[in-house]
Amino acid sequence: MKKLFALVAVACVAAPLFALPDIAFSAGGGGIFSTHWHTGTLAREFRDYHGLEIMPGVMGPTLQTQSAMRQGLFCTRDFAAGGGVFGFFDATVATVGVGLVFNRVHRLLDIPELSDSVSPSLAGQEALNFTVAQLNLSLMLRYPITMAETLTVFPMLGIDGQIALNDFGGDLRSRFQRAANHGYRVPTPAEFWNSLWIRFGAGTDFSLGGDLFLRGEMLYGFKLNSSHESGTSRYREPGLGANGIQVRLSAGYTFRRLGGTGPDPGGVGNR
Repeated sequence: MKKLFALVAVACVAAPLFALPDIAFSAGGGGIFSTHWHTGTLAREFRDYHGLEIMPGVMGPTLQTQSAMRQGLFCTRDFAAGGGVFGFFDATVATVGVGLVFNRVHRLLDIPELSDSVSPSLAGQEALNFTVAQLNLSLMLRYPITMAETLTVFPMLGIDGQIALNDFGGDLRSRFQRAANHGYRVPTPAEFWNSLWIRFGAGTDFSLGGDLFLRGEMLYGFKLNSSHESGTSRYREPGLGANGIQVRLSAGYTFRRLGGTGPDPGGVGNR
């Protein structure tokens, strides 16, 4: 998979260099909509709920399981959806975006009832709902291909960083406090929410005449582990982090063009 991403990245960079296209500078803005999902599975050695004889004939959780239990680290299922606004600036083969997004997250925890050696108040199935506001920064490589006089399509590959802007609240703060009572170190919002995504997909530009155009983009991506997830990774089964879909709809204006010396790949606002 990593080799495939590397080849796509090289293609996105090398193709425009060999073609030497005209470079057009554009800017615009619009709406951004996204959804992502993630399943976190506790490592097998921490799911041994009845592996230790705590007294003759009475089985209880292992010491490792008790440690994980006190820290609130059990199986989770997350689903998030949200949206916001963003602005972009591009120079034909590269696009920089800055946005503000709000995601509503639903998290379901599956925590077994253990022995009295661990507080039963932490056990059971628990649903948490919280909202996170994030600053969204992206850098995408793309290669526009003319399909018609007014229509251009382009493959895309790049990175998308998200920086937390709000503190914990409501259900999430309550959950962290309960775990903290058993010795769990509560992460900061930055440790918990700041993230880096690898995204790839495609987009299209549709000319409105002159230098104005409409743009639509659809991207799939996966999230690298946050600082908090990396710090607790020994408790988890190995695997990718969250993955999801992002859709961006915007309007743009081409304000300057620089002529190239080779064949023009075309593109609305790129000639």
